[in-house]
Amino acid sequence: MTSSTNIRRIKIVHLVTSLEVGGAQHNMLLGLPRLDPAKYEHILVSIMDRMQMESQFRQLGIEVHSLGLSKKTDIAVALRLRSLLRRIRPDILHTYLIHGNVLGRIVGRLAGIPAIIGSELTIGQAGTIGKLATKLTNPLTNAVEVNSKTGGKAITKNLGVPTDKIEVILPGLDLDAFTGTTNRTRIRHEIGVSENQHLVLFVGRLRPVKGPEYGIKAFTKALSENSNLHLALAGEGEQRAYLQTLTADLGIQSNITFLGARKDLPDVLSAADSILMPSLTEGFPRVANEAMAASKPVIATRVGGVPEAIIHDETGLLVESKNIEAMADAILRLSSDTDLQERLGRTARQHAEEHYSAASYVARLDNMYSRWANLKAPSQPTTATRSSIK
Repeated sequence: MTSSTNIRRIKIVHLVTSLEVGGAQHNMLLGLPRLDPAKYEHILVSIMDRMQMESQFRQLGIEVHSLGLSKKTDIAVALRLRSLLRRIRPDILHTYLIHGNVLGRIVGRLAGIPAIIGSELTIGQAGTIGKLATKLTNPLTNAVEVNSKTGGKAITKNLGVPTDKIEVILPGLDLDAFTGTTNRTRIRHEIGVSENQHLVLFVGRLRPVKGPEYGIKAFTKALSENSNLHLALAGEGEQRAYLQTLTADLGIQSNITFLGARKDLPDVLSAADSILMPSLTEGFPRVANEAMAASKPVIATRVGGVPEAIIHDETGLLVESKNIEAMADAILRLSSDTDLQERLGRTARQHAEEHYSAASYVARLDNMYSRWANLKAPSQPTTATRSSIK
């Protein structure tokens, strides 16, 4: 093998808390295989032993490791990571989620990794300890990836990340995967709704931050004025039992279906007439992008990076967080106006094609990695190479 730096591949270790299904994991699944394999070598490392998505990465030829963490008292995980990094000797360590960010920054520096890139893909979800750990380890990272300008401003304000370290990398999608599915009728039959009913779809984890309780209450209010509605929730989470009890208490069990976790999201989206996102906080909403790619109108709360994705009355409808009345009005407005549904869905798809293609996302990643690949020691790039968050 030649030692020429002109053809040596850039070696990147991607350190993530786990390989459970999540936004960061899906981003890697989309982007890493599409980066030029003649230029990049990717190694994926999960801190925890939760490896649900492992086979998907391995099938794409990506090397995968687990540090085997299964309990909080296993402090030897840091030694295992340092040993692995010293053996692999990556040019870049890219870390994801709070545990990956903090552990990676500390151990990465101890292992002598030239460039460390963190990721902050959510807004307002870090707890007190997480915020403190992030602030203390900020000096150890060269750059921090965010997926929206709003996210960049938020982590500067809330987590103390210097603005000159922020890299804005807008997300991308495999747009073709959300085009032309023929399973709308089958999915609607599975849910138990007729073609003339308006199917509202919630997609996401059933946890408080995603606001499913407010979505159900808004749907109930809309249902009282239009009985031709049905709500389906695709996802699992700690609130499922509570939400099922709430549904029973509201007396709307026959109008709501809990679908559980789904692996056929393009098909499920094709069955819906509108998408409901009642989140209390968001980074950059992946579900909104997927809905737009599927040409579906979105009703979303005006939080975090959502307004960067959803343009009110052009690609969807925005309402204030926790505002059940406004959310219900938006459901009623869409359900009674098929022309509006079609217009918003058509414009949403155009917006997704212009801004969130997989090719555009990969180009942004390539630009970031290329700039950080040749560091010999920790340093800062010029601000001229930065993505502005102003």
